[in-house]
Amino acid sequence: MTDQRLNTAAFPAFKRSVRARWAPVLLEPIAGSYERLVIGVAVVSDDGFHLELANALDRLRCLYSDDAYGAVYAIQLTAEHLRQDLATRALQALTDPKPATSGVVIGESREAEGESLQKIGASWMLTLSSLYREVAQDADEAGPELDEALDGPGESGGDRLPLLVLGYVTERREGLARFFSNDLRGGRKRRTAGRSHEIVIDFSGSRLVANFGTLQAGSIAGSVNLIKRRLWDLKVERDREHSPMLLRQHEMILQAPPKGDPQVSTKQRANINDALEALEAQADQEELRLRALPSVAEIGEHLMRLEAA
Repeated sequence: MTDQRLNTAAFPAFKRSVRARWAPVLLEPIAGSYERLVIGVAVVSDDGFHLELANALDRLRCLYSDDAYGAVYAIQLTAEHLRQDLATRALQALTDPKPATSGVVIGESREAEGESLQKIGASWMLTLSSLYREVAQDADEAGPELDEALDGPGESGGDRLPLLVLGYVTERREGLARFFSNDLRGGRKRRTAGRSHEIVIDFSGSRLVANFGTLQAGSIAGSVNLIKRRLWDLKVERDREHSPMLLRQHEMILQAPPKGDPQVSTKQRANINDALEALEAQADQEELRLRALPSVAEIGEHLMRLEAA
């Protein structure tokens, strides 16, 4: 009798699907406005959660110009808080949301089925959000540097201060280069779009953890919002540092125009003073140090002095 058994290797294996509930994360960028942006999709199952975030935030600048910095900061803050909330409360974080900032709303949750929580989130973001682009498999092809598009004015974009500090310090003490971030040592201003919501730390030494930012007289609002984002990154990094043996200082170091700078008008000087006062208050609230210095050289010397202590 002929063997009629099926050769199962000739048939494709069926991928097991997962069932979950998902909800859109919405941002109201202008208080009191009817306008809302889909900035993420949260997906929760019995086995875990995933938060798929908007990754084309460079498009915000086309809509809001310098005000885009505030929206990006709100998205970053929302993402960090929501991840913690999902890890703690799971589905309840969607059905009984407690957003970190005003203007953020969690939409109605719905059921979905897909190959993974990540693919469910990505699929709905592609459908719902104009602030999302399909992520390439190769991270190097994920798109233009997000922070280069958002970190500062000018055709080339980006805050060059961290790179300038790196150059100044390594010319005088080459061994300190290893304490700067991989992105900076690789000549990149900031992280790439595919990693846009990771914490950014410019310098992590044996005695000092620091981020650098420029307070620009002609772009106070944009500068302040970016510096607030860097302060938040420092706070998160500080809170992660549990070892009492480290006891490192955490500083947000700014390059700000010196008093008496002839290129700064009286009104600009008043705006700079107000911005510094507000930033210092926020840093104090988070138990961080805000330090304003007038030049790359003074920032570099301060950094080397602390690391030599």
